[in-house]
Amino acid sequence: MYGGGAIAGLVNMVSKTPEEDPQLDIMLTQTQALGSTANVFYGQRKDKFGWTLYGSGHYQKAYDPEDDGFSNLPLTKSLSINPKLFYYPSENTILWLGLNGTYDDRKGGDITKIEEGQNGIHQYTENNLSKRLSSQAVYETKLDSLRTLTVKNSIAYFDRSLDIPDLTFKGKQWNTFTEATYQKEGLKSDWVLGANLYSTSFDEIDNPIERDQKEITYGLFANNIYDLSDQWILETGLRTDYAQDWGFFALPRVSLLYKNDTGFSSRIGGGLGYKLPDIFTEEAEFINFRDVLPINKDALKAERSYGVNLDFNYQTRLSDEIGFSINQLFYVSAIKNGLLLNSTDDGLFNFENAEGEIISRGAETNIKFTYEDFRWFLNYALIDTRLNYLPGNPQKPLTAKHNAGSVLMYESDKWRIGYETYYTGKQLLSNGSETTDFFTMGLLLMRNFKWGSTFVNFENFTDRRQSRFSPLVLPPHENPTFPEIYAPTDGFIFSVGIIIKPFGNEDHD
Repeated sequence: MYGGGAIAGLVNMVSKTPEEDPQLDIMLTQTQALGSTANVFYGQRKDKFGWTLYGSGHYQKAYDPEDDGFSNLPLTKSLSINPKLFYYPSENTILWLGLNGTYDDRKGGDITKIEEGQNGIHQYTENNLSKRLSSQAVYETKLDSLRTLTVKNSIAYFDRSLDIPDLTFKGKQWNTFTEATYQKEGLKSDWVLGANLYSTSFDEIDNPIERDQKEITYGLFANNIYDLSDQWILETGLRTDYAQDWGFFALPRVSLLYKNDTGFSSRIGGGLGYKLPDIFTEEAEFINFRDVLPINKDALKAERSYGVNLDFNYQTRLSDEIGFSINQLFYVSAIKNGLLLNSTDDGLFNFENAEGEIISRGAETNIKFTYEDFRWFLNYALIDTRLNYLPGNPQKPLTAKHNAGSVLMYESDKWRIGYETYYTGKQLLSNGSETTDFFTMGLLLMRNFKWGSTFVNFENFTDRRQSRFSPLVLPPHENPTFPEIYAPTDGFIFSVGIIIKPFGNEDHD
């Protein structure tokens, strides 16, 4: 429903708001890999009140396409529910409250143990159980035709446990976020002023290494969009955060836009950023947080980033039937004090700041052709990310330097058809070895009816998966190790689905 594979153009049920006419959407999907998903959305507004309810359930049987005895897709049972209540005291004011709960239970590893229990060498599994509960609150009012006040708040609780045969990781985390913004529109200048408060508290359970984390961050920000002329627009902003134990962070940004009546526009901009250190990095997750030492606030610095980007846009018609647009982006970004996880002499792992910068340079090209009901999207991305703190400034592992994609779509009142092709270039692994490049392809067909839609999806139908290039599991069977993932692992997935809209739906032939 989102991301690079979202060629179906489905509406995100989570973010939909209620309308006067009631809406009911039911979406059911079944895959050949024995994965079943059900999504339900209901929404309606009556006078000053409205409500929506989104629910989702998913079951996936453990799936092992190459029959090596280990799951590529874990046994999964998940459930999510998200009710919201909307209140409209006047035409200029809205208040809505929401609650989001998710239960997700995943068990992967040895197929025999998952299905039959422990038996001889069949011992290894990974159990990942997570439970989330969060509140959402938004108040927005138009003080007049030019001024708007918005207040947002969210409180989130996250409970996670990870179990492998000789290790258990358990923890609970609370996050809170509150923000108030004041927006004023003018003839030549628009302003946004605001303040926010963010807090996080992580408590680990049953671990002799004390890795609890608590952070509170206060922020003030201002943003201005100023029309220098009919063709030039200047956007400037400044955010100042204060994080307890880490200090102040001043984050300016600026952007200059040029546009004209010929379909051409260009923007150049840049700014600063930062990230506070925590133990939840990809490197720590890869080793299941085993023997990872806590964040040392006295020895570490926050990561700092800065970057500049430049893009060009052009849109025109090549003929009366053919439309054309292109976006060309160039960027350079850098991370200073990058957070690294390094091994110590006693076999533990300690977080340290990189002595050199991580520099990422790149370009991205997006082209779109239109012809009647057809759309053709072409994409190419160059990602040159160098680790300057290592000898030779190597490319960042698991980051393909060259990526490309093509999506051809046909969309009418009755049909929606999409054919996609993606290319992923060679990548480096952490040990310095180079992977192979590969293509993946997908095909989706959807037919609309008065009562809803039916669809079939052939995802990765060329069955590209990492096991065709290198093993996914290394012996011994009872205590395996798993190489880094650089390509799809589940291979070809065929799914069929149906979307039912009993009411609140436009008629189709």
